[in-house]
Amino acid sequence: MPTRSYYFPKDFAHLEEILRAEPGNFPDDETARFRELGLPPIPTTGALPLFLGISPKTIFSIRRRPRKHYRSFPLKKKDGTKRDIDTPRTYLKVIQWWILDNILNHVEIAENVFGFVAGRSAVQNAKYHLGAKHVLNVDIRQFFPSITIDQVREIFVSLGYKEDVAEMLAELCCLDDRVPQGAPTSPAIANLVLRGLDEQLSRLADEAGHRYSRYADDLTFSSQQRIEPAFLDSVQQEVEQAGFELKPEKTRFSGFEGRMEVTGVVINDKMQPSRVWRKRTRAKLHRFSQATRLTRRELAYLQGILGMAAQFPESIQMLKLSKDAAGLIEAKSHTVVGRGESPVLPSGLTLRQAEVLAQLAPKRTNIEIAMRLGTTESAVKKRLQGAFRKIDVTERHTAERWASENL
Repeated sequence: MPTRSYYFPKDFAHLEEILRAEPGNFPDDETARFRELGLPPIPTTGALPLFLGISPKTIFSIRRRPRKHYRSFPLKKKDGTKRDIDTPRTYLKVIQWWILDNILNHVEIAENVFGFVAGRSAVQNAKYHLGAKHVLNVDIRQFFPSITIDQVREIFVSLGYKEDVAEMLAELCCLDDRVPQGAPTSPAIANLVLRGLDEQLSRLADEAGHRYSRYADDLTFSSQQRIEPAFLDSVQQEVEQAGFELKPEKTRFSGFEGRMEVTGVVINDKMQPSRVWRKRTRAKLHRFSQATRLTRRELAYLQGILGMAAQFPESIQMLKLSKDAAGLIEAKSHTVVGRGESPVLPSGLTLRQAEVLAQLAPKRTNIEIAMRLGTTESAVKKRLQGAFRKIDVTERHTAERWASENL
């Protein structure tokens, strides 16, 4: 099956040619209809496997036993609770990528929706409310699991696909009749399912003289005047009518005299990350400054601070954090494996052993590592054997995890 990069055509003319080559032809009126929609032509359920170059049996297998095509694991959240993550396996993931790139990402999203949209960010979401004097933040509970397969099917029908095709597409994007957290299609589907709610909440906000935006499951309303509790009641009613539920514990009214925060960004007089984020970042920078070496993960964190600070040019504190991070990168990047000729290495590793450990990745073979390092497969195997003894591991995946945390 081709990789994702294969699926980025300028238009869908090549798909029309594939369909015309099939027995029974492809009617011109169907061609015109899909061209007008700006979406790939999928007149029947048999068209999708043709486009993907796979057997129809693969699609049938996924639809019949979807659980078999997912990896599931719990993910611990910051508040200590766990969230179930379901990630598609390779074949299904490529199919979902195709649906995402060729269908879902071709649908226009409202300007006040900032999450899961290319070119939009949480910082832009916060900037949308800059200058407000009052803010209301509310969150949707169980965002992805609340979206049903029926809602997903209706999305594909509304885009112009026939019922049987919409049913197939919905089943390929759902697990246990719900949108799975961890599938590449889920965020875009969520945005489309919430289009009606976004319109209703935008109308409600306009009528009250407020502004509304959404970033994933985070709904924000801002105003130059006080936002009354009665307005929250109206918001809750609209959310529940759409089939969702709010988290009362995450509902927050704030005014200019306090801290007004939107998706982690304070917007009182100027935009900058929250005080908690800045304090935690200063503490990490201090810890890095005392260390004799940096890991690849820590170096990436420092580079992330530079990117974050660039989004807040008016914040003196962010400029200071950026300057400190840049100084650490300049002073200590030579200690990182792959960045300097003589990095500081833990556990008595040699440079060659550390380089091989740093190249470990899921499904990456010794031959691939050898090609990356310009050496032989036997040399890679020997270095890994020596490294495993020094870091006291026997399993490859354990060594990979160790390398991620320590190199």
